[in-house]
Parts: sequence; structure tokens; C-alpha cells
Amino acid sequence: MDIIIFFLILVASLVITLNLFAIYWFGSMLIPVFAGGAPYVPTHPEILKRMLALAQITSNDVVVDLGSGDGRLVIAAARAGARQSIGYEIHPGLVRFSNWKIKQSGLENSAIVKNESMWKADLSQTNLVFLYQIPYAMGRIKRLLERDLAPGSRIISHAFNIPGWEPDEANGNVLLYIIKNRV
Repeated sequence: MDIIIFFLILVASLVITLNLFAIYWFGSMLIPVFAGGAPYVPTHPEILKRMLALAQITSNDVVVDLGSGDGRLVIAAARAGARQSIGYEIHPGLVRFSNWKIKQSGLENSAIVKNESMWKADLSQTNLVFLYQIPYAMGRIKRLLERDLAPGSRIISHAFNIPGWEPDEANGNVLLYIIKNRV
């Protein structure tokens, strides 16, 4: 009888632990929505390839992914040869997972995901930005890009237009914008 009680307590503890983890993980998925960004939706591998093709990453690029999720674009940009690849993500679990994947890939010297809001991102040294955001955030992101990015900087947006801007190039629903000279 004692062994049955032990196993029941063990199973109950496991169920409670898994439920607490699920509440933490999925509850944290809502943080970006309340912070004015998009919920975590992984970029499909085919879309990622199209984003990288439009980006034409070079060794001079400092890349930022605003709302980097699981870090797949950050890692892909570093593998493509970017000088520095930085993600901004406010879901702490995704940040830890991303940085673990970066370390496993041996890219610690060229890639990092920061546990910070994209609204606090310093883009002044950035010349390539990846976006997979939500329409209501794009106007605010546009102001951030206009404020910080130098002429010639590129923005790759998946699925959503930047309000008032015409894409310089498109590959399906992947859009390339280039910052023009400021007047």
C-alpha cells in the first residue's frame, strides 16, 4: 500500500509541475501582446529562406530581429556571415532557448538574443532589420526605424507592410524596404 501512495504522490507532483510549466510558458507568450508587439509565431523555414535571399547579408551587416522568438533568424543571419546578429525578445523562456541554440551552434561571438523589449532597441549601428510583427505595431516600429536607421539600411518584413512606405522589392509576402536619404 505504501508503494501505491508513493507512486500516486509522484504522479500528482509530476502533473502539478507540468501544469505550472505550461502556465508559465504559455502565459509568457502573451507578454509581447501586452507590450505592443506580436505573439510568438515561428517563421516557416521557406519564409526564412526568402527573407535571407532578399536581405543579401554581408560581413559588414549588423542585423537586428525585433521580436526574435526562438532566435532562428538571428542564428540564420550569423550563419550567413553577418558581423553581428542581435535579437530582442521579451519572453524569458524564448531568450534562454535562443541563446542555448546560439551556443550549440558555436555562434556566441556573432549572435545574441537580449531579454529586452524591441521598443528599447538601439538601432543606431544597425543596417539590417528583420520584422515579423503585427499590423497594429507597424506604425510605431516605423517611427523607431525612421529615427535610428541610416540611409541605405534595409528592413525585411514578413507578411505586414510598413504604413506609408512602398517596398523596394518583394518575394511573395516578404518585403524589402531600403531607408532613403533624409531630407
